[in-house]
Amino acid sequence: MITYFTFEPDYFDNNGDQGNLEVLLHFLKRAGVKAKRLDSPKSADFVLVGDAALAVMEHFSKKLGAMRKEIEKRYSAGKPTLLVGSSFEFFAGQLGLNPERSKRRSGFVSSSDGYFGYRNSDTNLQDVVVKGAFIATKLFGPLLAKNPKLLELELNALGAELELPEDVAEWVRAIRQKSD
Repeated sequence: MITYFTFEPDYFDNNGDQGNLEVLLHFLKRAGVKAKRLDSPKSADFVLVGDAALAVMEHFSKKLGAMRKEIEKRYSAGKPTLLVGSSFEFFAGQLGLNPERSKRRSGFVSSSDGYFGYRNSDTNLQDVVVKGAFIATKLFGPLLAKNPKLLELELNALGAELELPEDVAEWVRAIRQKSD
């Protein structure tokens, strides 16, 4: 059994970021792996902190701040984690990054690493940072559904293999092509 933690999922889901958890849980179940939600990230096998509006980030800033050391430990160890958008920006210092403001860029992108998603950001942070199974990204929404390599990375770190049905693989290819 694996355990997972998702931070305030009703609020940290700006662009369907909680869909990442749904995708991960779906494929874990297909692999015969049971999952249980925890109330704390400290002993969780997988952690998700999605994107949120500025007002929400402000409202939860103390709770987020209390997670800084845990996020830094997870990053150092490359533990299965997904930080999205504003949460990535919030924890950037724990990842050794210093985000600076830049011209806002919005739209679908394919990164130099082949990752695909929608970016709407005014920071100089990379679109996707990967260390082990730790992923921090400026690409919103169900990133794992659109990037089978990232989904496979997380599943493997959790002890499962990705078995992507051909019709799903074709659907992912079609979405990526339509957005080019």
